[in-house]
Amino acid sequence: MDKKLLQNSPRPYALVLLCGLLAGAVTRLTDLLPAGGLWGFSSIATLYGFWVLSVTVIVLLSSGPLCAGACSFLYLFAMTLSFYGLQPLLGRLLPQWFQAEFKTSLFLLYTALSACAGVGAFVLGFWERGPWLGASLAALPVGALLAEAAGTGVYLFTRSMFLFQFLMDLAGALALGAWFLRRLEKKGAFCAFAALAGAAAFLVVYLPSLPHQ
Repeated sequence: MDKKLLQNSPRPYALVLLCGLLAGAVTRLTDLLPAGGLWGFSSIATLYGFWVLSVTVIVLLSSGPLCAGACSFLYLFAMTLSFYGLQPLLGRLLPQWFQAEFKTSLFLLYTALSACAGVGAFVLGFWERGPWLGASLAALPVGALLAEAAGTGVYLFTRSMFLFQFLMDLAGALALGAWFLRRLEKKGAFCAFAALAGAAAFLVVYLPSLPHQ
């Protein structure tokens, strides 16, 4: 097995922390872009697809489940800290664009979600431990991305919104799907599980909030 980039050592943990801080700063600055436009850049991190794709990439780069869980939590926590920590500073520098207030409740909420994502990454890290387990676990992020692609696709074609999220989710699902298909033994089971996971996520998470015309 090839040596993975992320190991259980301080340097990889520092790397994911730095990447998380950078991602949080970039997504905070996207708030300067117009909201509700075609591309939807100001909503990059507010939908789940960005989180799912980020965590899955970290899992695939990690040496094992424990490393995957720890790195995913550190990345998302650093992203959350940077995202909400920059707001008071930007509120003083650009009061016409940002509120100079640290949103404690949202920070705590997304910190808790970061911890949950770390647990999910730990579980997903077992995808290489068996053919059936691998097929079922690998299907989860691919199905989640397909579900969000379907949801944002509805908004795109009815409201001309979320083009970036739609393209990111679709490209991420296709890229991860192709990557897993090359490595999984139970390819048919993986495709079936991904379809089921995507359908379930779409019906439960996205369908209730879709626009009705």
